[in-house]
Amino acid sequence: MLNPIAKIKFSIGEIHLELYPEIAPNAVKSFSYLAKKGVFNHYPIERIVPGWVLDMSYHAFHNPKACYFIPNDVKSGKYLKAEFGTIGLGGYGPPHIAGGEFFFPLDDCPAITGTYPIFGKVVEGLEVLRDIEKVETYSVPFPGEPEVKINTPIKPIFIEEVEVETYGEDYGVPEKLRGMEKPLFWPVLWDGE
Repeated sequence: MLNPIAKIKFSIGEIHLELYPEIAPNAVKSFSYLAKKGVFNHYPIERIVPGWVLDMSYHAFHNPKACYFIPNDVKSGKYLKAEFGTIGLGGYGPPHIAGGEFFFPLDDCPAITGTYPIFGKVVEGLEVLRDIEKVETYSVPFPGEPEVKINTPIKPIFIEEVEVETYGEDYGVPEKLRGMEKPLFWPVLWDGE
């Protein structure tokens, strides 16, 4: 069976990724599920921290369809190193893994490895991530946590479209956790209640 391939078209270039359902099955399921629903399309990148991460959204893409938590795949004991060229799902708290908030490490990130699920690797277009890392940004305060760096592009960089080729495999609907507290920045309507 072939691993799924994701294509992310940004307003400044395109990347292709191989996804690893054998390492992070629920993360791959969640990413594929939301891509199929078009949740990521036409969305501006919200956070750039040079040398650390590119966060696509910390607002669950302002879309109630992406407002849910999933079980953390790293608890299985199988996980990939968070390093430049990989893609992961972010989260909150101990951590609770957000179903749709994905990021790209911009360097080796030992604090992320084994904490957040890394579910794929860029196979084409790494230079696009470096181009995004270099764009001019402005600082946005993160209420209650001044040490959190939120740098937003001055001129928006958009995720134009995300497509996932699954080679006929149906990854279905992700397993969701219930009864979780809604993060501060998520929309009022969300799937966790």
